[in-house]
Amino acid sequence: MNEPLSRRHAPSHKTLVVVGEQPPETLKTLRQASAGAEIPTEMVARPEDLPACLAAHDPLAVIVRMAGKGGLEACVDVRGRSSLSHVPILGLSRDCSDLDFTELFSTGGDDLVNEDVAQPLLRRLRSLLTSPARPLDEARSKGRAVVVGPDPVWRTMMRRALVNAGLEVDVKENGRAAVDASADARFVVASDDLDAGGAIAWVSEARDAGNKVPWVIVAPPKRMGAVRAAAKVIERAAVADAFAPTENVLFVANDLIRSGGVDNRKSARMLYGTTVAFRVAGRDSDEVGFTYNISAGGLYVRTLAAPEQGQEVWLELWPPRSERRVRLAGKVAWRRPFGANETATVPAGFGLELTDGLSGDLERWSLGYEAYAHSLTGERSTKAS
Repeated sequence: MNEPLSRRHAPSHKTLVVVGEQPPETLKTLRQASAGAEIPTEMVARPEDLPACLAAHDPLAVIVRMAGKGGLEACVDVRGRSSLSHVPILGLSRDCSDLDFTELFSTGGDDLVNEDVAQPLLRRLRSLLTSPARPLDEARSKGRAVVVGPDPVWRTMMRRALVNAGLEVDVKENGRAAVDASADARFVVASDDLDAGGAIAWVSEARDAGNKVPWVIVAPPKRMGAVRAAAKVIERAAVADAFAPTENVLFVANDLIRSGGVDNRKSARMLYGTTVAFRVAGRDSDEVGFTYNISAGGLYVRTLAAPEQGQEVWLELWPPRSERRVRLAGKVAWRRPFGANETATVPAGFGLELTDGLSGDLERWSLGYEAYAHSLTGERSTKAS
C-alpha cells in the first residue's frame, strides 16, 4: 500500500506522486517539501504501478530520481499519455549536471532540483499550487503543425511541446500522410526514421510538388552529419538533435519560419544548453536552471522557479567556448509560466538582459558568444527570434 508522506491536504486536493525507491536523505527532502506545501504525497515503489496511481489521484506533479531505477522510464510512460500532458515532471539529482538536465528534458521532464535540499522543491510546488496547469486543448491561435514519426511515445512528447507553445498539432504515423497534411501547416516536425527512405525523401517529395512548408528533421547524433548534409540542399529544411531537449524543435522551426524575413535584433539568438546557478540579488542561496538560448546581451533560463519580471538576478555559468565560469548580473526582461501558452515559443522560465559581470566576466561572456556564433556560421546564417 502506498503511504502518504504528508496527510495534510492542500485546498486543491492535488497529490504529489513520487516514483521509485528513495534513499533516507531524499525521503527527508520530500517530507519537508510536501509538509511545507501542505500536499499529500503518494509513493510508487514500482514504476509498473504508476498508471494505477495516476488514475486514482489528481497529480500536481510527478517526481523521479535521476539516479533511481526506472525514473527516466517513468518520464517516458507519463509523457506517452496525452491525458497527462499538463502534469509537470520534476527530476531529483545530487549533481544537477548538464547530462541530468538533458536526459530529463529529452524524456519529457520539466525541471530538475537538488535532492538534498527541500527549499527548491518546495518553491516549485507552491508555484504550481498557486497556478496549476490545465489540461491541454487544441483551441490555439498560432496555426497548425504536423508531427510525424513511427514511435507513438515520441509523437506524444513532441505534440506536447508544440501544443504548449500554442499550436494545433496534427499527428501522423507515416510520410505520405504527413506530406498530404502539410499543405497549409505552419511547419512539420519529422523523425529521421520515417518509412520509405526517411524524412529527407519525404520533404524532397513535398518540394517537388511545390510545397514549401518548413520541415524540422529530428535525428540521433550518429545520423546528424549525414542528415544535415542532405538537408542543406533542401529549401527551408533543418535538423534537430533527437537526444536534445524536445522543446529545441520550436527554436529550429521558428528560425526556419523567419528565414528571409526582417530581424531587428542586435545579435542572433542561438540554442545553447548548460547548467546555470541563479539567485535574486541579495538572496543567500542559488536555484539551478538550464539555459535554452543565448545572445550577446542576454540569455533564457529554463526553470519552474522564475524570478519576477524586473528583478535583478545574479548568475554563474559556463559561457560557450570558454575554459572558466563567469559570474554575471542581469534584469529579468520577461518570464514564462509553466503550462500551455499561445503567446510563447519557449519552455517555462525567464529571459534575462545582462547588465554587469564580475572582474571582466561580461566581456568573457561576449567573447564566448562571438566564438560560438562564428563556429555555427556555416550551419545557421539567420537570426532566431
